[in-house]
Amino acid sequence: MSKSSISLSSESNSDNPASFKIKRRGFLSGYIQVDEKPIAIESSEAALLWKANKPVHLPKFVVNNLERFSDEIAKSREMFEVIAKGGDIEAILDQTEYMERLGERFEMLATRCDDADPQEIVSVDFDVMENGEMIMEDVWMRVSWLSFENDDDSLRFRFSFGMEGYDDVSLDFERQLAAAELCESLFPESAIITEDQKLHQCLSDMVGGDFVMVERIIYFNAPNGGAQFHHDAEKGHLGVVYAQITSETFWLAMSKEELLDEVLLFLKNESNLNNLKEAVNNESEYNEFVREAMKRDCLSDILDNPAHNAISILLNNVQSFFEQLVNNGFGYYLKAGDVMLLPQESMKACAWHSVFCIGDEAGQALSYAIKRV
Repeated sequence: MSKSSISLSSESNSDNPASFKIKRRGFLSGYIQVDEKPIAIESSEAALLWKANKPVHLPKFVVNNLERFSDEIAKSREMFEVIAKGGDIEAILDQTEYMERLGERFEMLATRCDDADPQEIVSVDFDVMENGEMIMEDVWMRVSWLSFENDDDSLRFRFSFGMEGYDDVSLDFERQLAAAELCESLFPESAIITEDQKLHQCLSDMVGGDFVMVERIIYFNAPNGGAQFHHDAEKGHLGVVYAQITSETFWLAMSKEELLDEVLLFLKNESNLNNLKEAVNNESEYNEFVREAMKRDCLSDILDNPAHNAISILLNNVQSFFEQLVNNGFGYYLKAGDVMLLPQESMKACAWHSVFCIGDEAGQALSYAIKRV
């Protein structure tokens, strides 16, 4: 495997640079120690992992591209810091450098905020222009918090179009490409992965043909932040390519089938059940979940329900489950220049993953969906 040898530690060791506290949204999952450097995997092994809906960790895969975009990366960090402190996105985009990046191709229209989405900070709408004429409208960049925690500054900049949750973006390939082009204009460091020929060949071999990177997200995972357990399966997409650009993250990642195995294994242990019962803190809800989750098909349906409280608690807020996953080899340590590939073809055939910021600084990452041409 390509992942580092990761073990649990009883406490954080500030004298050991390979020892990390894993904390997200106020919940301490535990402490890990990265014992050795990750070993690169062969392309044939990577293809087998992808086919089995398992994550593929490619350490240092694009590290040589980072220096070339150091100025752009620094500029993006400035944007993140200004917005995280309550700054005005329009004032940023009105700067000469950003106006030049947008050029005559993208015309910034207005900013707006959806009051029904408490995580949204601001959305910026653009028209797509060609020869001075508008050829597409309603392409946007949406800036959102990743959580509701006051001490979590994690943000995401998402690029898409239409009404989120209503429009099927897979039906309009041209606007998907336009939104991707907008991302490339505002975050030129996108080229770290979009123009890397070695990565392109690796992905092409996996998906069996040419592809594009759409539905793009720029992440800034800040201390106490990161993404809770989820998958990114979306109609028309084959998977996600994630690249760590600055700082470091810790991941739990596996196929859905492996996650089902791990949950069922966890529920067989009486001590684990007691931990879960205490975390759920609702006896009837706990009893119903355990009763239903013992059946694999029911558990699969529960996993697919984002509103199911008990499974969310188990996946994200039970220390003994975190420890089980780390002990069973599902932990990954990503440094700047590392790439993670996540197959996401369907709700059933997908890699589930959970991301934690580690260290004292927010780190930038690129997360782009893969769509076959």
